[in-house]
Amino acid sequence: MRYVNLKLSALGLLLAIAGTAKAAGPDLAAMFKTSGQPVAAAPAAKPTDGKLSIDKVYSVYLRNSGAIMNKNQIKGYFLLYQSDKIDRHTNQYTLQILDENLNKVKDIKFEDSKNIMLLESSYNENTISFLFKNEDQKTLDMKIYDFDGKLKYTYSREFDRRTDDLMKQYVSMHTDEGMNHNVFDVGDEGFASVLPLRDGKHRTYELDYYSSVSKKQFTYTPEDAEKFAIAEYLGSTDSLVLLNVMNYSHVGKDATSHLIGINIYTKKKQFDISADEEKTPFTPMSVQQLDGTNDLLVMGSYFESGANVLKDNSKGLAIYEVTKDGKVVNKTLNSWDGDFSKYLTISSKGRIDNVGYMYIHKVIHASDGKFFVVGEGYKRTASVAGIATAVLSAGRAYNGVTKMTITDMVVMEFDNRFKLTGATIYDKPNSSALDMTGAADMNSQHMIAMYLKTVGAFDYEFTTGDDDFSNFSICYSDWEKTADFKGETFTSIHYNGKKFNVDKLPLKSKASSLKVFPAKAGSVMILEYFKKDKRLDFRLEKLG
Repeated sequence: MRYVNLKLSALGLLLAIAGTAKAAGPDLAAMFKTSGQPVAAAPAAKPTDGKLSIDKVYSVYLRNSGAIMNKNQIKGYFLLYQSDKIDRHTNQYTLQILDENLNKVKDIKFEDSKNIMLLESSYNENTISFLFKNEDQKTLDMKIYDFDGKLKYTYSREFDRRTDDLMKQYVSMHTDEGMNHNVFDVGDEGFASVLPLRDGKHRTYELDYYSSVSKKQFTYTPEDAEKFAIAEYLGSTDSLVLLNVMNYSHVGKDATSHLIGINIYTKKKQFDISADEEKTPFTPMSVQQLDGTNDLLVMGSYFESGANVLKDNSKGLAIYEVTKDGKVVNKTLNSWDGDFSKYLTISSKGRIDNVGYMYIHKVIHASDGKFFVVGEGYKRTASVAGIATAVLSAGRAYNGVTKMTITDMVVMEFDNRFKLTGATIYDKPNSSALDMTGAADMNSQHMIAMYLKTVGAFDYEFTTGDDDFSNFSICYSDWEKTADFKGETFTSIHYNGKKFNVDKLPLKSKASSLKVFPAKAGSVMILEYFKKDKRLDFRLEKLG
């Protein structure tokens, strides 16, 4: 993702909605109805004809904006920005809600201190949640509002030296490259926050759950055996939070990967899957509920029996069907050197020629029963700066001599029995990921992929389509340098039910920063911020 950084003062009590959430209902005007509360609403507006400008925007993070979707369909957009300076202690903020045609539905204005910082936000079908850092009280505060703008619940937990890593992480997030990776909706029941913790040499995690239907909160703490563990949020159902946990008995040794389901009602671990019945380890990368069932579809890499998932190479891609109680009822293995080698030039270690290793972004269940899987390549490449530093230090310091590079998109097709039936590489210019120093040299391919996902280094943006995915578009950002054009582009790989075609949109702009959102079929919405003019421009643009 390539956005220009915008520095923003600390945000106060902000009504924001996270763009990674699932649904907001089909009628935005009804959803954001007022209830007699003193909330400023937008006046009636004329149709925008696919364009809109907002002036007097003092500061904005484009990462505090997103698309409101329902059943894969665009219903509108939200954007949070600083709209005024009240005094040296107080700012005014505005949450702007638009429909799918960029007509104003509602705006909410409010004031708050500059010393409270919004870290993340999320929403479900009924409520909006906000995670704040209160530096004065040393607390992380979760506030949950209904769509009338009324505060329903406030939850607080202290932060201390164990959360230092998290606080540093949030500093880096306060740029447009930042992304939600600690707060997520759990159906329409509430919200979960996955927090990394560090205590001396021990690194672990906690799961905080906040109900949006009653005053209820709990913290799930891993067992004592998990002295060194890293948790990655994979998804949720109405009752389960699903995590991929990398667990170590000793740092760098005896590593195991687990798919863990935590029940929000019992407040306990409902299942822990670290291997199948043949003791074959696997590392889950994608989890979603299988259409028409209560079962989970889990996709990830599998390994030989007894393998160390940190050091050893995977054997292929595993697809498991798992019940809500954690029982594996179906397992399909697609090997690198067998199944994948029919369609890709790939090694037995899972490395694709000129692409590298592959991270799974999205699993699409099409109306005809087929499954399409969206992957993106990443690989180690030589770092000229790292090599030079290593030579100059003469071995006195380890700075790393390789860097991570993001490569091409890979779209795979599976039949209704989860066997691979095709794979296509879509070329794009390579891009350097964030500096990982020595980590690129030492960490496993899966750990590196988890890191790249967390910091938003991949180019994949989103997938949109019909309700039944009879047709869909896989979208990603890119940077192109040709004789005709140099700059950022936006590419759509579109499936019309029979075949794929590629549309590329050059993003020519003089804006300080720019972001692309999903839109109505065949279009995207482009949001631009002009810092000097203190102006935001919205426009719908056709692909192709």
